[in-house]
Amino acid sequence: MQAYKARPRERAEELLEGYLLEHRLEPGDRLPPERELSRMWGVSRSTLRAAIARMERDGLLCTREGSGNYVAPPKYNRDLRGLLSMSQAAAVQGLTVDTRLLSIKRMECGKDLARRFGRMLGAPVYKVARLRSVKGEPLMLETAFIPAELAEGLEHKELERHSLFSVLEKDYGLVPEQGDEKVGITYATADEAELMGIREEAPLFWIVSQTYDQQGELIEYCRAVARPDRIRLTTVLERQSEEETARET
Repeated sequence: MQAYKARPRERAEELLEGYLLEHRLEPGDRLPPERELSRMWGVSRSTLRAAIARMERDGLLCTREGSGNYVAPPKYNRDLRGLLSMSQAAAVQGLTVDTRLLSIKRMECGKDLARRFGRMLGAPVYKVARLRSVKGEPLMLETAFIPAELAEGLEHKELERHSLFSVLEKDYGLVPEQGDEKVGITYATADEAELMGIREEAPLFWIVSQTYDQQGELIEYCRAVARPDRIRLTTVLERQSEEETARET
């Protein structure tokens, strides 16, 4: 059997990752010039640049034009198991989320929202669009929908200073108890690209979530796009018996 041989770019990535570990480089630390690394490892500049570009897309490195390559700041970690607001999850990681309220409006729900919320077609809902950033870097663009009858006057709340979950709980008694979330891949529209500081049609995580209260009523439906170079999605896998698997399916 022929032994597997890593591609030149993959080998260059391994060398770069090893260099970060060996020299214990921290976020913000600068790497040696590309010419020096290329000579040290015997790889071409084009191969090295391809590896750096790949690691930049993965959020491990960042390039500053005219300055060089640096270790990127750590990604925000989104644990798919928990039901925490983004602000709460960030606080656990020692991070602070900045929120820019793009718009909040009262609208009539169409067929999809009416079906999801169990409301009549045309029933009023709030549509809340927010840009979420960590350390001044745009991370996620969220659009949430909440039945207006559950949160009258939501447009007057300080949604840039407080998380939406905390406002729903403290001001309206809507306690998030459980939810479901689906993750896919999409591509940035022109508007999304401008808001998030990326190129149009760059790949993004597409996250759709539903949150229910203690009575099992849907209180929030949210669609979000997130930058994969700045967010990490994690969960824990646990072995299940055949009986448990059969019940879930």
